Amino acid sequence: MSAPTWALTVPQPAAWAIAHGYQDVYNRPFSTDVRGWIAICAGAAVDTELMHLTSRLTGRTPEEIAEASPERSMVVAVARLVDVCDDEACECGPWANKRFIHWRIADAILLPEPVPAPHIFGIWKMSDELAARVTHQWELAAARAAEQPAAEERKDSLALRDRLLPLPGPAESYRHVLLLGTTGAGKTTVIRQLLGTDPETERFPSTSSAKTTVADTELILTGDRRFQAAVTFADRDEIADHLRDNVWEAAKAVFEGRPEPTVYDKLLDHISQRFRFSYILGRPSPPRAAGDLDDLDDLEALDDDELLETASGDAPGENGTPADTTTAEMIQEVVEAIQHLVNTQVSVVQTEITASDKERPREEVIEDELENRVRRSVICEKVVEALLGAIEKRFSLLTAGELQRDSNGWPVSWTWGTDDRAEFLNVITRFSSNQAAFFGTLLTPLVNGIRVSGPFRPLWRDSDARLVLIDGEGMGHVQESATEVSTRVRKRLDDVDAIVLVDNAAQPMQAAPVAIMRTAAATGNGDKLHFLFTHLDLVKGDNIRTVTDQKRHVLESAENVLNAVRADLGVAERVLRRQLYDASYFVGGIQGRIDLRRLDPTRPRDKAPLRTSRELVALMDALTADTVEMEVGPARPVYKSADLTRTVAEAAGVFHRLWDGMLGLSYDPEVKKQHWATIKALTRRLSEGRTDEYRDLRPAASLRTYLETRLYLLIQKPVRWTGAQPEPEEQQVVFDRISQAVTKRLVKLIDRMITEEPHADWLRAYEEYGKGSTIRRAQILATDIYTHAVPRPGLSDAYDNPFAQAVYAAFAEVAAEQDLLLE
Repeated sequence: MSAPTWALTVPQPAAWAIAHGYQDVYNRPFSTDVRGWIAICAGAAVDTELMHLTSRLTGRTPEEIAEASPERSMVVAVARLVDVCDDEACECGPWANKRFIHWRIADAILLPEPVPAPHIFGIWKMSDELAARVTHQWELAAARAAEQPAAEERKDSLALRDRLLPLPGPAESYRHVLLLGTTGAGKTTVIRQLLGTDPETERFPSTSSAKTTVADTELILTGDRRFQAAVTFADRDEIADHLRDNVWEAAKAVFEGRPEPTVYDKLLDHISQRFRFSYILGRPSPPRAAGDLDDLDDLEALDDDELLETASGDAPGENGTPADTTTAEMIQEVVEAIQHLVNTQVSVVQTEITASDKERPREEVIEDELENRVRRSVICEKVVEALLGAIEKRFSLLTAGELQRDSNGWPVSWTWGTDDRAEFLNVITRFSSNQAAFFGTLLTPLVNGIRVSGPFRPLWRDSDARLVLIDGEGMGHVQESATEVSTRVRKRLDDVDAIVLVDNAAQPMQAAPVAIMRTAAATGNGDKLHFLFTHLDLVKGDNIRTVTDQKRHVLESAENVLNAVRADLGVAERVLRRQLYDASYFVGGIQGRIDLRRLDPTRPRDKAPLRTSRELVALMDALTADTVEMEVGPARPVYKSADLTRTVAEAAGVFHRLWDGMLGLSYDPEVKKQHWATIKALTRRLSEGRTDEYRDLRPAASLRTYLETRLYLLIQKPVRWTGAQPEPEEQQVVFDRISQAVTKRLVKLIDRMITEEPHADWLRAYEEYGKGSTIRRAQILATDIYTHAVPRPGLSDAYDNPFAQAVYAAFAEVAAEQDLLLE
């Protein structure tokens, strides 16, 4: 970034509105050739007409704005002057006055300390001394955003946990096992069985039919007496962003005329199910009408754990433990403030928006503008601050362990150790539980990673197992979802020693486990797969009379998946078939604790748990067994550079066809066009810089998946071998090693090109608003982000560009390491 030399003096409150990111257009009677970074200088005057406009567009009162903008004749910010528009029919937004020329401003950075400036109006050249002082403050602002040691640490929470409680590895004869599966398949229940925790008295980890594992959970099985834990938390800004989502969802419910209980639900529980703030704050309910008969319906919705509490006489409230009086009153005030905000803003927006645009009906245009105003309003910020304050107070309930905070006082991590198992599991529950009886005291939604070590061992196993069990969030559980593996899971596949795919035997294999199978195979990780089919006791039918019949039925159902994989990935199907038939385990009725001491093989009712215990023992033995890598001969495959370039171009073409269809820029009968609000939410998520996905929209994962698949097909078909062609089994080992090495390099490459480098464009796409914003946002994604990073292949031109060159370089690097030939 080049240092600013020009300054633009504007009256207050324009300087304040620009500096804080509200105002992106400044109206001038003339144009300018200046572009790039400029200093924003607050003039000596206040524009009263502009004050009213600023109040309307920011949601703040004139008094609040005046109090927040005291600077006069001072440089308060640095921003980019990106363009000048003189088109009367433009869509430059609500700040634009069509009688003037629009100077479009972006990426404003507030200076830590305002810099006194001369009283010069308009655009002017700063003296070298003033420019140096402004640049110094600008650099300070950038440094403060980048330094924050605790904040930097938490960006890689895995590294922080490694420092606090290191994971044992091969040097200690430990194997790392990743458990994956759809929500509701029983993955966390399997974890309970492998740990040997009691589902009635210990309840760790928590289970229910909904999404229960909402953070990476790493469990170290040791032979020591001591139990230890290291927990890391999401940072304050991330929680604030999710609370803003909740404020908007609550406001949207008000706008749609939804019942007040729905408004409460939207305010407290994030739409992704990941951040259920009712766990922390409790769940205050609005007054119910007399004679409300919902109690039985609520009872039917209770999780197994909650039913156990009810049966034992310790029943939670109908919606969980209510919030304390102070929190309940605060949340009631918040709901009333949101209702007032929506009611006042809707009338204004409806007056301003009188017609539909080409892509959306008027009601959706109104909703879009209402969201912008709600999120930018002072009420939203006050609500978020109030909720953050109430959330932070919950940490005072922690009496055990050591809580580390960042420089702003927000918790970063928590560590603790004890020899008392009961006490340990009781305390650790606060970070992992979803039990309604504890609502108002849990910290679960704030946790982004939990690592536990201790002498865990199931009653059905005689010896300790040197394992690290890694339990992540449940994957998509609808047929259309999770066709790509998330970047976070993809990175784990390379790092672990084994992958246990937990799937429901009573239903056909869904999209998420199929995606895992495909990705594991295409990245050379197929031989790590183990299959654990749950709910075998629910597999029934006229032709199913024995357990053998049940297992055969499950495996036959998986044949459809294998056939599809064979069509797409060729010989990868052989790897998956071998694992499916040699490393599959079948269990049922695993909700309770299996105690072999109480089981009698002669009793019919004990046969099922005995079979399940044998399957689990076999799984544990397979996971702990040493792996022996197959030795391969000296022959190596030979590939042509032209084939590699063509493969990369094919992947790029498929990627663009997919996203053109989802963005509505072209029609493809096999691609579902995404709703404009979903695309907008994706741009918001990526502009925040904390993730590369929104729900099942994963642009980086889409590109990576297409590229991995096509590279795997290329790797299977070398033009020749440097020596005698090996046997198929040896060839497969060579291919898998190449695939793993190449695709591992591509993860970072694609993440950088699609997610990190275009950050400013993701933000610009999100900030589009008003009529035509849907198509403008789509074009930014398709052209400025995707096509810029991954050029579209032409019909005749050679596919030679930085993306293709980067993939070629990665492949060439692997070729040099593994003695391959790339001609």
